[in-house]
Amino acid sequence: MGGPMTERTPAPGGGRRRVAEATSRRPSPLTLLAVAIPLLTVAALGLVRPADTPTTTSAPAAAPLDRTTAVCPPRLPGADALQLGSTSLASGDVALRIGRADDTETLDNGVAARSERQYVVVNGSGDLAVGLVATRSGAGSAVGCEQPAPERWFTGLGASAEHTSTLTLINPDKGPAVADVTVWDGSGLVDVPALRGVRVPGGRSTSFDLSEVTPNRDALAIRVSVSRGRLAASVVDVLDPVGRDRPVREWLHAQAAPAATSYVVGVGTAPADRTLTLANPGDSEVRVTLKLVSEDSEFAPSGVEEVTLAPASVSEIDLSGVLRGRTAEGVQALRLEATGPVTASLRTQTPGDLAFAVAGSTVSSESALALPSGSKRLVVAGADAPGVLTLQAWDEDGSAVVNERRVEVDPATAARIRLPDEAVLAHVSLDRTGAVLSLEVDDRGLSLQPLVQLETTSLVPDVRPAQR
Repeated sequence: MGGPMTERTPAPGGGRRRVAEATSRRPSPLTLLAVAIPLLTVAALGLVRPADTPTTTSAPAAAPLDRTTAVCPPRLPGADALQLGSTSLASGDVALRIGRADDTETLDNGVAARSERQYVVVNGSGDLAVGLVATRSGAGSAVGCEQPAPERWFTGLGASAEHTSTLTLINPDKGPAVADVTVWDGSGLVDVPALRGVRVPGGRSTSFDLSEVTPNRDALAIRVSVSRGRLAASVVDVLDPVGRDRPVREWLHAQAAPAATSYVVGVGTAPADRTLTLANPGDSEVRVTLKLVSEDSEFAPSGVEEVTLAPASVSEIDLSGVLRGRTAEGVQALRLEATGPVTASLRTQTPGDLAFAVAGSTVSSESALALPSGSKRLVVAGADAPGVLTLQAWDEDGSAVVNERRVEVDPATAARIRLPDEAVLAHVSLDRTGAVLSLEVDDRGLSLQPLVQLETTSLVPDVRPAQR
């Protein structure tokens, strides 16, 4: 008989372990959802584009100019003549305010003339606004009637008994205007409380004799900064030398802004004392190199060293010897190259006359000027590329005396263009280049007037209802 039968007992947990291990290798549905939902959410967000944020501001649009203001300062002795013009050559009335009185003047074929002693505000509208220009002149003096500007710079003023300057601020509008006048001398900024926060009532003017508000024997430079309203600034400079020579006076023209490269156009041809005044309004030392510009080239004169200007200072350089004799033959302008922005003016003085040329702004396309009486020449320098200048001029009847004279202009040269004596209005256009221009006039004395870019459009702001 066989032995007792034995029963095989499976190893504890053997088969179930294999099943559990097989089961644990499969992710549960909950795990799959936990992974899939975030991935689907990220993918869905990637497909969604947020709504565009609506633009709340827009740039102003250009529109034809329909209103222009020009302000003529009060007369100098003998300078009562006002020449008005519009390059549109339209006929019609412009509104005037002479001192505190209102008046009108009729332009016939774009030109008109009258005599006034007080300051004059000229307002042109419609067709007469385009190319509206005005000039005050007489007895060897002349000044362009400028539009009000938020900032103006004047260089080469005086505040002593022998050399003094008077600043005049004119408010062309009905509301009050406020300006701050900053003054520099040979040592730095000058504290002048009387010239801070100057308030000019609507339709009024105010003047400051610098020898009274800030006596100083140095050459000065000033900046007029308008913080409220509109103001037109002008300066009259007076030299009263000790001795038998009579005092001489002239308007000192404004400069729009300091510049590192600038051209002072118009030096005259007669023997005279010539003084270059430079101002550095910055807080770093600046070095300035001078070149003379003739009809053939730009060249550095011998004997003139590089000028070093301390921060916030003004300096004078005597150029009488440089701008005389053979060296000065054909010279029409000065070129200034500085390591920082500076302002500049050139004073030309004879025993009976005074004239100023200043660093001019570049005319990029066109300019215009009402012309004083006398012998007239247009001086061009600082062209940035070869180009063509086209000149037109009209007489007191509005008839053309220069139809379209074309003159080629080149960089590093100067050009001098004669204008007919009978011309009272001129228009200049530049093609393929920009340049610095000035008008020389001989009429019982030399006067120099810088030309500026002619604005034919105005900016209209984009105004819309507020979004709620």
